[in-house]
Amino acid sequence: MEKQNATDLTELGPKEATNQNNATKYLKASALLIGDIELLYVGIAPLVKFPGGNLDSPDQLALFVTLACNQLMMSRMLFTKSVIAALRMYQGDALTHLRRAIEACAFTVRMSKHRNLCKVWSEAGFDDHKYNAYRKAFRTEDVFPKKGHADFNPLLSVLKDRFDFASKQLHGSIYGMANYFKSGPKDRSTPNVRTINFFDMPPDSFPSTYFMILNTHLTILDLYGQILQPHTTEFAKWKSDDDAIKERVGRHVAKWMPTIMAWNTARNKKQPNYGSGATVRPKNVR
Repeated sequence: MEKQNATDLTELGPKEATNQNNATKYLKASALLIGDIELLYVGIAPLVKFPGGNLDSPDQLALFVTLACNQLMMSRMLFTKSVIAALRMYQGDALTHLRRAIEACAFTVRMSKHRNLCKVWSEAGFDDHKYNAYRKAFRTEDVFPKKGHADFNPLLSVLKDRFDFASKQLHGSIYGMANYFKSGPKDRSTPNVRTINFFDMPPDSFPSTYFMILNTHLTILDLYGQILQPHTTEFAKWKSDDDAIKERVGRHVAKWMPTIMAWNTARNKKQPNYGSGATVRPKNVR
């Protein structure tokens, strides 16, 4: 899988298609896991039984279930977009969609424990005052509570680690820019020619990124399952499917792990070289 350097708009579409085709072939049977996780997202929504009352009921239960289902659908869409971006070798885009899915799920968990926040979330678009109230209600330390906090959930801690990793790759530091740039002299008599890589996924990072997306969404689905279980019928069947797919993903991860670890070891031995023409890549980027 060669790293692509397309920069012309007319070239990007065909290059995306080529990358997606090559990456899918490279994954072999592991590519089928995408459909398995999509089925889990699709399977839980029809099981939800909406409570009595309406969106304005004082207990805000109907509002919460509605918002939870909407966030579930949003997370499913973001899963698909994240996987497509990864297959097309867009690492930054894949992690952007992953980060948004984590946040959507974590916000939903917080609203499940404090249903009064459903209205705060829903009214954030009314004016600046409402938006500031929303930001105060969904601070990072409350959305991802640490151990000892009344709302602590170990699955949220797992998501927080992935959230931080994704954020690190998206911000304006070297981590967010390194894989987009490289320099290479044409020959000794000419200045360095600098190019930008639209496809910023290092090929040796693709398997680890791909399986991180899958496993993160399995954790997200576990949390949605906890939230929606009291409002679903036939939840046991969905949970059985969930457990079977988690086991299947685990088997594929185990198969790929020697390759992932070997590439991680080789990559972490490399040092950035800003003047030699080597690709600039910070240490420990997966």
